[in-house]
Amino acid sequence: MSTSQQPLITLLEQAEEARDTALAQFEVSRKAHEGARQQLQSLQDFRGQYQTRWQTQFRQAGGMEIMRCYQDFMARLGDAVGDQDRRCEQSRVAMERCRGELIERERKVAAVTQLLQRREKEQAQREMRREQKATDELAARLMASAPTGPMSAKNNPPPSSH
Repeated sequence: MSTSQQPLITLLEQAEEARDTALAQFEVSRKAHEGARQQLQSLQDFRGQYQTRWQTQFRQAGGMEIMRCYQDFMARLGDAVGDQDRRCEQSRVAMERCRGELIERERKVAAVTQLLQRREKEQAQREMRREQKATDELAARLMASAPTGPMSAKNNPPPSSH
């Protein structure tokens, strides 16, 4: 790679570093969202089990005091589920934002890589043209310095190696 490519190489390295950082942030946000989602599911499962257990209990016997405790606890549990649902949604939004950032960083890496490859291809084509031109010029000089005519080969024998 030529030194003229160095700014693009530096840009590519920076883009890859930014992409790697965005990937790490996305993974952190994805894990946070998954944890929040699992916590929400656990709370919802517990609420359903608690309701089922106490409904069975109320059928057998239950006073007003127990009913009031049950209702208070269910209200607090409902609040906890609501709070966790909001946290889950916030973590999903954060994860989607990180995903968008990651996609944008991937696009930049791809664009810089493509530009670098195009420049390398152009450089290789210029080099091939330069080599072809040098070969053509050498052939033209050899042709110009060579004797002409059918008799020139007979009159000018090749130099001997004695």
